[in-house]
Amino acid sequence: MSRAWVSLKTVGFLTILAIMFGPQPAWSLSIIEPKESSVHQSGDHISVALASKDLPGVTKVNYYWYGEFDDMLRVLVEEKLALVATAKSTPPFGGNILVPKEAIGSYRLLAVAEQGGRQSQHESLAIFDEILIQIEPNAELLEIDFQTDKPLRLGRASGTRVYDQVDFLGKTVELPVIGRFSDGITRSLRGQATGTTYQSANDKIISVNQNGVLRLVGNGETVLTVNNRNQEATLKILVEVNDEPNHPPVSDPGTKQTVSSGTRVTLNGLASYDPDGGSLQYHWEQVRGSKVPLLDPYSAQAKFLAPFVVEERIFRFTLRVTDIRGADSLPSSVEVIITP
Repeated sequence: MSRAWVSLKTVGFLTILAIMFGPQPAWSLSIIEPKESSVHQSGDHISVALASKDLPGVTKVNYYWYGEFDDMLRVLVEEKLALVATAKSTPPFGGNILVPKEAIGSYRLLAVAEQGGRQSQHESLAIFDEILIQIEPNAELLEIDFQTDKPLRLGRASGTRVYDQVDFLGKTVELPVIGRFSDGITRSLRGQATGTTYQSANDKIISVNQNGVLRLVGNGETVLTVNNRNQEATLKILVEVNDEPNHPPVSDPGTKQTVSSGTRVTLNGLASYDPDGGSLQYHWEQVRGSKVPLLDPYSAQAKFLAPFVVEERIFRFTLRVTDIRGADSLPSSVEVIITP
């Protein structure tokens, strides 16, 4: 069977679904509890509820916790599952959900409907809603630490690998920052949403962005200072790399798209570039919406089939690029709005 025929069958199936179900407002799925941007404590049980109790054909609604920038393509769905609710739940398709004990900062709560044993985030039908909430621990931060060797040695300073195989100017490193709290839980504090701030004593050696991503700028020794909740920690960093100038590449994931269900979507990163004129490696991630099968996530142009949605929904993707010498871009994001 030809690919063209498979494509026509898929689009035909989506068209039938649209005719059968698209106009019916009862299909709307919307999280009304908890509220968008509300604040909750880690380890607490909170109520979840949907606006619609009557969801024709829906047998379950599965709820998932994701960090604000978790790559949905890289993590196992089963590991993020927090609640399975049915029409017999109280309230229908809702209930009580446990906020992860280790959670802190911004988290996404994703509700995905399942029809007759077919989970829509694995099929071409996507009935879901998603909100962003803030999670705070009901505990005192006792200490900030770094899950790395101290001092942190990069390049030849590490003495562990052949020089040309690791660490170049422009390379980025995600610093593992953790906090030990009075409730005995260790939590990641790297993201800005956790309240962490960073300062490099010498931006000509190491620069750092608001989410704890270090960039190797030059050779030498510097100190990174991290603050959160009146606690402070410092980390000495030693850098010894090839000092040949290498400008970091720039990622460009293209412009926002609005497409209809069943459309073949191309995420276009061809406008990304290396100021030094070198070739690039690409890495796409999905950070919003129900999970979609993304083809060629390590190419300049990743693709997916827009799932059938019962109401307008936003899918967000990020792109990072790396040049031939190992310098990385910071991630850039693009949204794809899918309409019924």
